[in-house]
Amino acid sequence: MTPPAGGTGYRVACAQLDPVLGDTAGNIARTCDAIRAAADAGARLVVLPEAVTSGYVFRDAAEAAAYAEPLDGGPAVTAWHRLAARLGLWIAGGVVERAPDGRVFNSAVLVGPAGRALTYRKVHLWNAERELYAPGDLGFPVADTPLGRIGLLICYDAWFPESLRSLALAGADLVCAVSDWVPVPDQVPGPPMANLLCVTGAHSNQLYIAAASRTGVERGQRFIGSSIVTDHTGRPLAGPAPRDTEALIHAHVDPVGTREARRTNPFNRPLHDRRPEAYRTCPPPNAPPAPQQTSEP
Repeated sequence: MTPPAGGTGYRVACAQLDPVLGDTAGNIARTCDAIRAAADAGARLVVLPEAVTSGYVFRDAAEAAAYAEPLDGGPAVTAWHRLAARLGLWIAGGVVERAPDGRVFNSAVLVGPAGRALTYRKVHLWNAERELYAPGDLGFPVADTPLGRIGLLICYDAWFPESLRSLALAGADLVCAVSDWVPVPDQVPGPPMANLLCVTGAHSNQLYIAAASRTGVERGQRFIGSSIVTDHTGRPLAGPAPRDTEALIHAHVDPVGTREARRTNPFNRPLHDRRPEAYRTCPPPNAPPAPQQTSEP
């Protein structure tokens, strides 16, 4: 793939928005405004929140299905593709997807100048999402782009180390975390737990993370914004954004140019120094604990 003109580094933007539940046309227009503003500031990659075209807090599966849209020919991907082609950039964002077989997914897409390059369906469904969506069945794919190898995850996926580790082992240089973060009830004062997970996940997997969350209140559910961009050491490059207002944050990243240094660090090499033979195989959910090993008398 040919790197961006002027070197391998580029500007990434996270657009923290406050979508209106059910206002699909208006929400798509808001995302397009944000994408254009990011492009005007020099962004080559723009990350949008989860379910940004529809809103998030659905009453039931029927309401979620009513606002779901196909990815091929659907209004969100069509609008984002037009902008990506016109502005020469890449867009990651969340869409409630109606699949060809009728199933409804909480999905994220990566759209470039040539069209949709990657689809990810949320693997780890949170809270009421289990009643609204089918669980993701596409794993954690990665797309090879001129901006590096890019992966996607959605919100609650970041709470599972396996999500980012799967993307890292698939060769991801940068992960777009398309999110709708909410308050963690038992969190002690300090940075939001979501920010801490991005920082540690980036460090542990030697990759960049660009996380766009939403703000506002929807049907009584508050969202905490706090969008953030980290480098491959976990150092915040932009953000956290404010919790209570829309925002556009920017950072310069160089996923391709740092690839060799990230993977050959002589000190911390969490991917290279893994010892899978020493790790316990994950039991299925609700399985009884494995018997403890005992020594012979």
